[in-house]
Order: sequence, then structure tokens, then C-alpha cells
Amino acid sequence: LIGSDDDSGGGNNSRFPSTGFFQIPTTGTYVIETTGLSSSSVGNYSVTLEQVAGTCAFAITPGTQILSATANSGSVNVGATSGCQWRAISEASWLTINSGANGSGNGIVRFNATANTGSSSRTGRVRIAGESLTITQLGINPVATVSAASFSATAMASESVAASFGSGLATTTQAAETIPLPIELAGTRVTVKDSANAERLASLFFASPGQVNFLIPAGTANGAAMVTIVSGDGRISTGTIQISTVAPALFSANSNGQDVALGVVLRVAADGTQSYEPIARFDSTLNRYVAVPIDFGAAGDRIYLSLFATGVRRLTSLPALTVQIGGVATQVVYAGAQGNLVGVDQINLLLDRSLAGKGEV
Repeated sequence: LIGSDDDSGGGNNSRFPSTGFFQIPTTGTYVIETTGLSSSSVGNYSVTLEQVAGTCAFAITPGTQILSATANSGSVNVGATSGCQWRAISEASWLTINSGANGSGNGIVRFNATANTGSSSRTGRVRIAGESLTITQLGINPVATVSAASFSATAMASESVAASFGSGLATTTQAAETIPLPIELAGTRVTVKDSANAERLASLFFASPGQVNFLIPAGTANGAAMVTIVSGDGRISTGTIQISTVAPALFSANSNGQDVALGVVLRVAADGTQSYEPIARFDSTLNRYVAVPIDFGAAGDRIYLSLFATGVRRLTSLPALTVQIGGVATQVVYAGAQGNLVGVDQINLLLDRSLAGKGEV
């Protein structure tokens, strides 16, 4: 139905639309139907077609657009012969025409898109003077975020190193090469929104399509936090993490959150001489690092084990951190920032000599 006339008097001078013209393709077969609304009405219905003088040509650029999953807006340029009228109509409920719904000659149509909260992309169209603008809005990808040290998702602390895993997290692979760390790598950015609704950009160590490593921003409040990753092509990935004041996580020599720990032994001899010794070596047959036995040496030697971790630096009291090795309570002499590596903490332990001979623990 493109128009109606109900003047109860049998009017014969109605015009639809009241101004302007309907635009239809120049070729094809059309059926024009008029219908009386009253069963007692007598026939005598007529339709007159008026052809606009001259030829109207229309074009829109671009013909396709891709939007991110967030609430978004966009525009399209309309090219039209001078004096030729056109109209823009959205064919998707999530697309609305913001301005330029009607025009004559050249113009711009602006539109809004609501947020796509689903995981799948969706496609909608805007019709303009018989031309189609196809709009694809990306969906939201799920992402899993864990400690980059232990690969545990139980809890993490602010200023600790985290790793997110998913798909489409970046358009290429790039590692940070500068300090301070950048907030963007390979076109990807990470935002952490905490339980107080404060949003902060995270510093990035590494970005790739399947993994992004980042530093949880300082000041992130305890409680549930939302991690949002936006790639260079506008793809959005989200997931939640739990923030605690302290969340110790040990790095491993094999970077897998298990097997031999990443650390070093400091031997202090009775005469004060100090020497560092490895606790792991690379086994070419197994293609991984394996533990190196710690020699307790002479009775007067003190053996300190330094373990590299993350999520420890906000500890305010050493007694609050308890460590057991092989079931033996172990004295913590330091727990805090490592000092040279961003996000890396260090835990120094004085090993009890009762551990000698216990084997791999």
C-alpha cells in the first residue's frame, strides 16, 4: 500500500506521494492495483503515471561496510543526478537512519547500529534509490584469560602478567620491543573494566591472532573484571577474570605452567662467598627443560632459592605468604617485584637442609 484516499466524497484528485516521485527500475513489468475500501463503492478508479523529465542516475559509495560489535554509526555517500529525489530505508531492525532519509541530488545518509551482543556476525541492508548498502556487524568472540605464569584462571592481581586465548585477537603477530610497554600491538588494544566500573588500557607484551599477553593495569579493583580485546579489524573479544590483592603464580622453565620452576639458586658459603647455580637444564632428547639437583654442599653453606613469579608484589606482610617444598615449611626472606622485568616478581626462600636427598619435589 503506497497511499490511500478516503474523503467520503468520491474525490478524484488524490496524488501519491503528495510530493516527489516513486523511483522504480527502468525495465520490467509492473502491476498497479487500485482497491475500493467500501463494498458499496462504484468502480471508476484510475491511475496516472507521470514520468520525470530527463534521466535519473544513482550510485552509492561504499556499497559494503563492516562494523565492530559495539554500538556504532556510519555513513554512505549518495550520488544522484541533480533534481532527482531519493529515499533511504533500513531493512534491518538493528539499523536506523540517523539523517539523510530523504534527499535530492548528491547527499549523505548516516545510520546507527545497535550493539551486537551475540557471538555471530550479522548482515543488514539499507536501500537507497534502488541501490543496496550491505552492512556486516561483527559478533563478540569469547576469550579465556589466565595467569601467563601458571595458566590458572582462579585469580589474578593487578600489575601481574596475564594471557588471553581466543581467535581473531589480532590481525598479525607482534611483540613489544620498548619499555614502557605499548598499549597497542598489531592494531590490538586491551581494556580492563574492574568491579568499580573503572576502565583502563593494558600494556601489551605480545599480540597474535590466538593469544595476547598483557599487564593487568595498576589500580584494578578487587572482584570481577571484564577484559575486552579489540583487534585492528574491529573484532571484539570479551571475557571475565577475578582480581585479588595477591595471587601468586610461578613461571615455569618450559613456559607451560608446570614441570620445573623458573628460578636460580644462590649459594652463600661460610666465608661469605656467593655463587649462582641453575635449577634447570635443557634436555635435547625430551625437548624440554628438566630439573637440576640442588647440592646442599658443606654444612656451613646457606642455600637460597629464588623463584620468578607474578601477582606477588602487593603483599604487605611476609608471614602472610607460606611456602612448602616437599612438605617442608620453607622460610620466605623476600617476596616482591623482581625489579628489572615488567610484571615479574621474585620470591626468595632459605632452603631447609632437611630437604637434602628428597629427590624431585
